[in-house]
Amino acid sequence: MDIIDETGVLRWHAVFCKPRQDARAEAHLQNQGFEIFRPKVRRQQTRNGRRRIRVESMFPRYLFVRLNAGGQDWGPIRSTRGAVGLVRHGQQAASVPLPVINALRERCDEHDIVNLNGAIDYRPDEPVEIVDGPCAGYRALFKARTSEERVQVLLTLLNHERCVEVPDSAIRRV
Repeated sequence: MDIIDETGVLRWHAVFCKPRQDARAEAHLQNQGFEIFRPKVRRQQTRNGRRRIRVESMFPRYLFVRLNAGGQDWGPIRSTRGAVGLVRHGQQAASVPLPVINALRERCDEHDIVNLNGAIDYRPDEPVEIVDGPCAGYRALFKARTSEERVQVLLTLLNHERCVEVPDSAIRRV
C-alpha cells in the first residue's frame, strides 16, 4: 500500500549503477535509509567444464528505489558508492509503474530472487519427495535443473545412491 503525503505518492524510480556494482549500491542506499528493490535471478554458468549457479541482478546495472516526490532529498543517490544516479527523461526522474514492481515482487522469494518460468527453484541438496512416476513416494535430494522442465535428484535405492532425472512437476519440497 502506498503512503500518501501532501506532495503525492511515494513512487518507484530506477537507479543506474556502475558496472558490476549493483549489490554495492543496494547496500549503501539501504544504509542511508532508502527502500530498495533489486530483483535477482539464478543463472547457470559453465566454467572449466563445471556447471554452477550464480545469483545476479535481473536488470544488470539497475535497481529500484522508492522515493517521496516532494519532501525527500534525492541528492545522496548520485554520490552513493556504486550508483551513478536516477534514470531521467530530461530533467524529470522517470518513475516505474507500481503494477510492474508488484508483478516482479509476486514472483520473488524472500531474497528477492525471481522465479522464472513458474518453476520452483530448489537449492542443491534440498530434500524433495517424488510425487509422480515410477519412483513416487520416495524421498531424494535435489541436485540440479537439467532443462526448463527436468531436474536431477539423488535417490537411494537398495543402499545405492543413483542420480535420476525426472520432470520438475514430479517433485515437491519435503
